[in-house]
Amino acid sequence: MIKLHKTFAMKYFFINLCLTSTLYADQFNDKIKPFLNKYCTECHGGRKVKAHVNFKTIADMKGAYKQHELWADVLEVMQDKDMPPEDEKQPTAAELKMYSNWYTKQFVNIKARPGKAQMRRLSTEEYNNSLKSLLGFEMHVIGQGNETVSLAIKVLPQDPPGESGFSNDTSQTPMNETHWEKYNYLANRAVEDLFSPAYREKLQAFSGPINGKFSIANTKKTLTHFISKAFKSINAKTEIKMSLARVAKEYKSGKSLELSTKKELKGILLSPQFLYVGKYNPARKGAQVVSNDELAQRLSYFLWGTLPDTELLKLAAAKKLLNKATILKQVDRMLKDPRSKTFTSTFVRQWLSLDEILKLKTDKGLKDALYQQPLHFFDDLVRNNRPLMEVVDSQMTYANENIYNFYDSKDTNYKAPKKRKSPGVLPLKKMTLANTPYRGGLLTMPGILRMYSGNEVTNPILRGIWVLENIFGDELPEAPDVPAIKRPKKGAKLTFRQVFEQHTSSPSCAICHDKIDPLGFGLENYDYLGAYRPSGKGVDSSGKTPRGDKFENFAGLKKLLVSKHKKDITHAITEKMFAYAMARKLEAYDKPIIDKIAAKMYSKGTFHSLIREIVLSQSFTQTYVE
Repeated sequence: MIKLHKTFAMKYFFINLCLTSTLYADQFNDKIKPFLNKYCTECHGGRKVKAHVNFKTIADMKGAYKQHELWADVLEVMQDKDMPPEDEKQPTAAELKMYSNWYTKQFVNIKARPGKAQMRRLSTEEYNNSLKSLLGFEMHVIGQGNETVSLAIKVLPQDPPGESGFSNDTSQTPMNETHWEKYNYLANRAVEDLFSPAYREKLQAFSGPINGKFSIANTKKTLTHFISKAFKSINAKTEIKMSLARVAKEYKSGKSLELSTKKELKGILLSPQFLYVGKYNPARKGAQVVSNDELAQRLSYFLWGTLPDTELLKLAAAKKLLNKATILKQVDRMLKDPRSKTFTSTFVRQWLSLDEILKLKTDKGLKDALYQQPLHFFDDLVRNNRPLMEVVDSQMTYANENIYNFYDSKDTNYKAPKKRKSPGVLPLKKMTLANTPYRGGLLTMPGILRMYSGNEVTNPILRGIWVLENIFGDELPEAPDVPAIKRPKKGAKLTFRQVFEQHTSSPSCAICHDKIDPLGFGLENYDYLGAYRPSGKGVDSSGKTPRGDKFENFAGLKKLLVSKHKKDITHAITEKMFAYAMARKLEAYDKPIIDKIAAKMYSKGTFHSLIREIVLSQSFTQTYVE
């Protein structure tokens, strides 16, 4: 059994007390705020609010704690002497030490604790998956181009990425009138479809055989099975009893069993137990182990994006799920199940902003191949438990006739016909990159390279930002308002790179561009379509990382990424997966847990081991009730 340490609640009480006590409030007000006012607020909170950072809005330690990610950036730019600008007054060594000590005490040496207990609304994708899993079929409608699309996906508003970066983080977009109206429509349609002749077999999976009219036995079985699955708990005996009592009352008043049952089913589909995820005991306060039912939900929505299945529900009902060996056994089972493809595709699609590929103006077959390639690749990494670093450096990929030309013909075993027609949408096949050394991993996939390229030109800055934010997990501030970069005119003496360097040469720009540009220019070995081109005349992929490591081309940069940036990349993948699993923004108290997991992943990190560490973590198996 995963046990909660007896002293944990007291430890968190002490941390919370420290953060809100007069002592720390005085320290922030007496030392940190004057420090910020002296060196920062003129550009970040006075008449100007550069990079969307406004220190004037942070009134106390509680506000500082909510913006925990900010303070490490402040320390870094000051220690590196990037800020304040060199023509402004600089902090003394004593002032920097004071700030560093405060930051370390408040945000580095913080104790771990689980996240705050909360019920969250199902995202649109989770709702669609859950409704399909519950009914046994998916409601469809004809969309544009006569394509069949999911009715729920078409009707419901799409969820924007939450503060975590993922759409399952619905804490900032709770239920509203629009959602309610759409849910009501979908509930009515779902129940009517279920009772239609076309889905008689699906209905009888709930009700048992229907001989003539809907019987009392049919009603009892239907509601019992439907509620247990929809409410994500076999222990929903009270709800089942109340539902049956309402139907019995209406039946006695002369209404038909079928109509009364349909009314109950519609109510179930509109209930918080179905539309929300999360359970906790509000009577108890402080840190506590989650219930077996909630753990089943957390596992299922993390790895499948849908309702827990019968095996998870039975283990939860028997109170056998909160056991390390059982959890790991279930994780292995769930990752082998085809439903885990929902997890791999949703996670990587949102993590890497892959839907941008769908905006490319090209033929359908090529666009589909460019989009599906990273989805197939990442699913393979997870399903076959590959090392985390294969995200950057792998000897395997997926391709089809639409994108074979990006790879050596010896690897594709394909010879294009002389009169080639567009092959349309084709399945992708797995292949080994034995003869295509300039590919491998996500960074060199043509669709990803093409996402952030201009019209017939590459854009090293956009490519560098994408790598820095997605692969390194380094959040960048909003760029200042500067004119767009113009391609040098024909006959101009400045090279393409010199134009970029001139454009980003100011000290305020260099803070970010010293990180961005080496990554972006390292990818200049790939044109705006993602095709490989060797370094040479007009193609300069050389550079130097902020650490001072030189490289001549992307191959050299990739070696540096794998050898000297493994910790950074491993930590970034851990953070992203953790945020997706928890479906919420990362908080300061998550840092010790994430750091511990990432340290393990550095030495022996595979995707299965990462997932196992996350689901066994304090954050996943515990919760905190305020």
